[in-house]
Amino acid sequence: MCLKKDYLVVGLTTYHTENLAISVPALARFSKKIILIIYNDNPDVKLTRHDIRKLGYHGKLYIINTQKNVGQLRARLSILEYAQKKHTNNTWFIFVDDDDALLNINIPNVSSRHFAIIQNMAVIKNRLVDVLRIMKNPYDFAIDNENIYIVRPHMGLSGTVIKMTAALKMMQVLNDAHQTISDIDESLSYRPPVDTMMWSALNIISRNTDDKATPIYMDTINYLATDLDNVTTKYGMKIATGKNAQQQIIRAIAKYDAAVRAALSAAAPVGQQ
Repeated sequence: MCLKKDYLVVGLTTYHTENLAISVPALARFSKKIILIIYNDNPDVKLTRHDIRKLGYHGKLYIINTQKNVGQLRARLSILEYAQKKHTNNTWFIFVDDDDALLNINIPNVSSRHFAIIQNMAVIKNRLVDVLRIMKNPYDFAIDNENIYIVRPHMGLSGTVIKMTAALKMMQVLNDAHQTISDIDESLSYRPPVDTMMWSALNIISRNTDDKATPIYMDTINYLATDLDNVTTKYGMKIATGKNAQQQIIRAIAKYDAAVRAALSAAAPVGQQ
């Protein structure tokens, strides 16, 4: 069923604010049911409420304009810190990227042990015309497995609905592990896999206090991603590519996971470590 009593809190990070022309109109359809928190990580651009209203969104809105570029992880954690201060009673949270579209906010009745709702993601791969179409109507696409394909299930933090309590626990632990995570980031020769790292961390942290905690899967498409940029660098950093790209990511995630577990162990009461 859809949320009726509680708002869904949507955390949206942006750098190229032009991309908001994709994500915000899609969110506008849920204006009465969501709270939108935007972190603008571009210090050269000041994003205003008027900018977002022009894109059709008229719901509850908060904008954080950065003074310096902090990167995706810090931007996301800042959104969660803001949400903790303002909306601790809200049950569910979701991250949305600025060049993607959220398609639905349906939330099923779930067990207290279900900390996230995994769904499917459609991905626009090749054609600009498909992006232009979904900017007018986010449902105007068809899976053809050439230009648009489906990821079933989608395992990542973007587009995955998570319980606010789980999101805030993740925020606290990742803040505690900040220095180690930064050191790992610096050791990489490619852009850190932030989304995958945060998803893995969420699972580890959620199961730390309840080993039976688990996400639940809904076989529905709730998220539409754009992936037209065939670039080898992004935001000045090389993207992991080539035959060993997956192994590079796996090795990096193992290091991040170790940092998360160390932070959990350090925070545990004496006798529980």
